[in-house]
Amino acid sequence: MANNTNDLQRGLKQRHITMISIGGTIGTGLFLASGNVVSKAGALGGPIAYLVIGILVFVLMKGLGEMSTFMPVPGAYTSYSGLFVHPVLGFMVGWNLSINGFLGLGAEIVGGGMILNQFFPNVPPSVFCIIISLLILALNLIDVKSYGEAEYWFAGIKVVAIIIFLIVGVLMIFGLIGHQGFIGLSNWTDKSMFPNGFAAVILMMTGVIWSYLGVETVITASGETENPQKNVPKAINTIFFRILLFYVGSVTVMGLVVPYKEVSVLNNGYAGLFGLAGVPGAATIMNIVILTSLASAANSMIYAISRTLVALSKEGKAPKALGKVNKRGIPMNAVILTLFLGQVSLITNFVSPDKVFVWLISIAGFNTLLGWFGSFLSHYKFRKWLVSNGGSVDKLKFKTNIYPLPTIICLIALVAIASYTAYSPDTRFSFYIGAPMLVLYAIIGTILYKKGKLKDPDYKPFLEAHIKETEIK
Repeated sequence: MANNTNDLQRGLKQRHITMISIGGTIGTGLFLASGNVVSKAGALGGPIAYLVIGILVFVLMKGLGEMSTFMPVPGAYTSYSGLFVHPVLGFMVGWNLSINGFLGLGAEIVGGGMILNQFFPNVPPSVFCIIISLLILALNLIDVKSYGEAEYWFAGIKVVAIIIFLIVGVLMIFGLIGHQGFIGLSNWTDKSMFPNGFAAVILMMTGVIWSYLGVETVITASGETENPQKNVPKAINTIFFRILLFYVGSVTVMGLVVPYKEVSVLNNGYAGLFGLAGVPGAATIMNIVILTSLASAANSMIYAISRTLVALSKEGKAPKALGKVNKRGIPMNAVILTLFLGQVSLITNFVSPDKVFVWLISIAGFNTLLGWFGSFLSHYKFRKWLVSNGGSVDKLKFKTNIYPLPTIICLIALVAIASYTAYSPDTRFSFYIGAPMLVLYAIIGTILYKKGKLKDPDYKPFLEAHIKETEIK
């Protein structure tokens, strides 16, 4: 896109989009929240929770990939839900994603404050929250290529750290390093695998959902990616492998090596494993890696939320000022608002950081259910919409292999998880906060729709290009 139009620019390359798809997911949700999940769900229950939600995420991304290669636009969640299902759902999904992103961003910043406070205990965590916020703001105000480059290196550090963790962990399991000797499956006992029953595994899935929040950044970035029809599918097709390796793999190794009672939000199992292996300064090294990872995840969140706000603005679902883009292709107003609302992290000035962290990820995890539900429902409706508008499913450049059964199963699973969240006393508070927010979005969206304020995204150029290619072939 030409710069003089002040539109978002396609400055992200293949290597950027691949690393963004990794960096958007691996953050405090894995490094810190996994400790909470393993301590509650157990040494085997934790990996199962990550695997179940990982499969759901894979189906989600395949569906989003199908739609985004057809219509690569920023703010994909809200645009697809609004166009293929109903404008009110698009409004609900878009604003839910944005508010949820503010909470998730706050959790990432709180995580950073917690880590830095361990190095400098005399400095309040809220001070570190402000410093981290300003650094991330600077990264997002240069240009999209700079954002992509920063994310590329941030994600690279995380990937290397987890691979080293997996290698060290496997060597410890077989007794090749460390002082424990052969560990094998000794930490998987009747008491440790599911210490609170399988119900706790289901309960922890809400927190695990938050751990995957950000995986959709690769779809949001399709609107600023060079050759999205080629690059986005490449990134999506490797997602399940990354889920198995980075999430399920590392949490499984953690549960095998580190006793489940010794992990928590503040005592993460990653540092614990390196400590048991006898690595000098293990906690310090891992905390530095976690700092890098949360900077990466927060960086991705600001990017994704600000682009969603741009899409909402262009579709009449948010103030016009949020859709303004400067000459460098940066939506300044949307970026600044995103970071400002992310300062929910400053609650740590009044409440302990670990409690605030769990609160934020619980609410964000519940609210993520709507965004995912809207995306699954969008994909279910997408093919019918395409055919009714003269397109051809067979000519799509990226298609899911099995349709629609996995999509329907995932829709049912999300409803079940949400219902259980409302039922369980341990997570009911997130339902009591999240559910009224969804009702509020629905009311406001319905009012705007009846007034004719909500607009469809500009889909015609994509549809026309698809039909032309179909006719040529």
